[in-house]
Amino acid sequence: MRRHSEEWWKTLPSEKVGKETEKLVEKLFTGWNSRADFSWHRLPDARAARGFLAAQPADYLWWRKPYGGYLEVKATQHGYRLPKDKVRQINLLHKHALAGAQCFVLVHHYLSGQWRAVDVNNLDQGVSSWDLSPHSTYNTPAEALIGTGYF
Repeated sequence: MRRHSEEWWKTLPSEKVGKETEKLVEKLFTGWNSRADFSWHRLPDARAARGFLAAQPADYLWWRKPYGGYLEVKATQHGYRLPKDKVRQINLLHKHALAGAQCFVLVHHYLSGQWRAVDVNNLDQGVSSWDLSPHSTYNTPAEALIGTGYF
């Protein structure tokens, strides 16, 4: 079974799927470290800290001159929907966006191998799940992030 194939993803428990997706993003960001105009920081995982840390607004802080903001990374097996309860910090991300941060949710549809980068301003707070089908899909996280025009 090939790593990151549909069959491989199906064998993982949900908590491992999220960690594997984050590893793919960190691999991308580590590669982008050679760019003079890009920097990133992994925020600590409050859940992994077992309550010793307050919940963070997202998984990553990122900067690409002249922009900067937060990136939350999510994995879902669904082809175009994302449950709102997967992004518990959506209200905080909206607040940061209102203050000028560029805030995105990078969604990995792991069974199809597709990625979407969605501006939080396009995620309505009054729904139980978001229909992401209007947002373009990409084959890699790099393509999805570059597709926003900010990375």
